[in-house]
Amino acid sequence: MEKNHIKKLKIAVLGAGGQMAQEFRYLAPSYEYCTFYFFDRKKADISDSQSIKNIIDTIKPDYLINCAAYTAVDKAETETKLCYEINTDSCKIITDAIKESQTKLVHFSTDYVYHIYHGFPLSETDETTPKSTYAKSKLEGEKIIRNAGVPALILRTSWVISSFGHNFAKTMMTLGKEKSTLNVVCDQYGAPTYARHLATSVLDIITLVEAQPEFLPSFNDTYNYANEGIITWYDIASQIMKEKNLSCTIRPIPTSGYPTAAVRPQWSVLSKHKIKEKFNLEIPHWYQALKECLEAIENE
Repeated sequence: MEKNHIKKLKIAVLGAGGQMAQEFRYLAPSYEYCTFYFFDRKKADISDSQSIKNIIDTIKPDYLINCAAYTAVDKAETETKLCYEINTDSCKIITDAIKESQTKLVHFSTDYVYHIYHGFPLSETDETTPKSTYAKSKLEGEKIIRNAGVPALILRTSWVISSFGHNFAKTMMTLGKEKSTLNVVCDQYGAPTYARHLATSVLDIITLVEAQPEFLPSFNDTYNYANEGIITWYDIASQIMKEKNLSCTIRPIPTSGYPTAAVRPQWSVLSKHKIKEKFNLEIPHWYQALKECLEAIENE
């Protein structure tokens, strides 16, 4: 694919303070044919329609990447209104703002929308039965985007890790240096999503769509994305201790031994067949993803 044949692209990124957006900022210099505009909550409030409309009208971005989200899964059970404002209502504000423009949307969702277990990797056509407030708010946001009729790439991810922001990998590295033992859930199955790999895939998909417009119908769809493999939180924590030579002992416990306000899915194993086939993507294994993420955390 010849990048020289791609026009200079303008990409606006919402939620600039979050780990996903910071990965796009990290990668931006490697995509010289893209001009990135980053907006945090002060510069662009996704609950304010005029704020979002101003971005579309003034910058006229080719792509709007929505990294803004309410992700405090347990707090969402009591901060229900705020959760829906950010994860659901904002989707209508964003789609309304881009309806009369040429802007295409990239939006991130979650494995929590499925919440089923059938023993096979979850596909995009599987039933969605969200249990928590967070999960319900994300699924409702997806529906608003799809019903709006705007070109939108929706990516359902699981267990996002990064050298930026707050996430499981960073927490385990910190606690592993401070504690002699840690109890970690061993009966929830899935795989991490290294945010840098996800951001790279998004930009590669954009590149593909711009270079070969016949891929646009594929862009306008919903996909799963996570690193390859199947593991548990206990496995990840144990591997982190091993990789960083930390003496902290990880003890496996069932979900029932770690009660939370919001119910977690037992099965978050996502099938990536669709996105890999549609866009010729290669997705690294979780082991490689974790090693790269831990290295990035240490180099911060």
